[in-house]
Amino acid sequence: MQQRNYDAVVIGSGVGGMCAGALLVHEGYKTLVVEGRERLGGRFSTEEVEGFKLVTGASLIHHSGWVPRVFKKVGATLELRDCFEVSYWIRGDEHYIPMGNRVAALFDLINKMEVDRVRLVGGIAKEVATQKIQGALGRAISQPDKESGPTFREWLLRYTDNEDVHAVFDSMCVSFLLAHSYEIPARSFFHFMATEKGAGDGALCPQGNLSAVQELARVVETNGDTWTDCPAKRIVVAKGAATGVVVEHTGREVEIACKAVISNAGPRQTVALAGSENFDAGYLAQMRVKLRASPVVIIHVASDEPLCLEGGEHGGMLVAGARRITGAIPLTNTCPELAPPGKHLLHLVATPATTLAAMDAEEEIRQCTLDLEMIFPDFQKKNGRILKMEPRNIDHDLPLGRTWNGPPFRMPRETPVKNLWNVGDAAYSAFGGTSGCAETAMAVVEAVKQSVGH
Repeated sequence: MQQRNYDAVVIGSGVGGMCAGALLVHEGYKTLVVEGRERLGGRFSTEEVEGFKLVTGASLIHHSGWVPRVFKKVGATLELRDCFEVSYWIRGDEHYIPMGNRVAALFDLINKMEVDRVRLVGGIAKEVATQKIQGALGRAISQPDKESGPTFREWLLRYTDNEDVHAVFDSMCVSFLLAHSYEIPARSFFHFMATEKGAGDGALCPQGNLSAVQELARVVETNGDTWTDCPAKRIVVAKGAATGVVVEHTGREVEIACKAVISNAGPRQTVALAGSENFDAGYLAQMRVKLRASPVVIIHVASDEPLCLEGGEHGGMLVAGARRITGAIPLTNTCPELAPPGKHLLHLVATPATTLAAMDAEEEIRQCTLDLEMIFPDFQKKNGRILKMEPRNIDHDLPLGRTWNGPPFRMPRETPVKNLWNVGDAAYSAFGGTSGCAETAMAVVEAVKQSVGH
């Protein structure tokens, strides 16, 4: 077996892994990032299909989040375009929600819709208790940890049984927290709103996510390497400490000796690579309880004209009350470079009825196809076609999220194995998504400096 030496090895090249690699090099560590796939980026990458640049998972970076901070710190270039306008598809109509207090604007819209609906059938309209819900939301968001026990749907039922309201908030829960409102604890929703302010400052990479990842790879390669098509086979543990990683590189096994190992492969895979015998019962129990599956269907649609946000708005659409689809981003409204000239690209996310069990992939594809026809009645007229529809089940190695998005469902960054850390969305952070991945990388690199020095 060949042997090589680095100061640190990073397993996985997602946002957490690449940020960790670039930060390590910035701090003077010779670093190797290994990626089992043929391209860098993991769930934050880009693949080309028929001239369209498809995102492989998360599409947004937040201006106020940790990703721009990492890029700035390591001297990498991050080109972003604002994509924070929001519309809602509710009961067949698309409604634009202006900036400002979007929750208030959303309730005003739902109240008006309820009044109009009841008047059509000659009844007496009863408005949703907007002020009461807003006041309760404000109190809960200011002290999220005081809310415990009920799911968010149960919390909302205290104030209204209006199904439009519930459908809207269920869409928000799935989009932000990766679980339905009837699955996720209420405090997780409130914590997200408190820490991320609803994440209203999203942006897109105009050349695709891979371009941003390659900028971080450029930093890594100033004092290290990035190896693709290079799966990690084993984390070497000796006397309770990680001392290296065995990888498959150019058809042969190579053992990389190092002082620190950082895994962006998710805690379960980290344990499998290092051997469960090296982890105590408490850590393994946490892993079994906290890591919740996030099955998802990711859909990429091409068309000759925009299918949603047809005015060219730079943002996304939350879908309330459809069978499966909960979110859509017309990427080419903001970044026409992602499609061939004159073509449009729509990125959609759909969630099965439960995230707690494996989904029937064929049934989910059928339901998503029905949703496309319902949500976009001009689909055929605008020459819409599915470029790729990818069901990612609970055992998929490239999930949308490795656990539900919220502190109660994240594992610690530290592991019982000395000099072995986790980064990414399954490791503890106050933030979610790409921002949380970058924040865990910052924290872990500081831990490396304290633990192994230079």
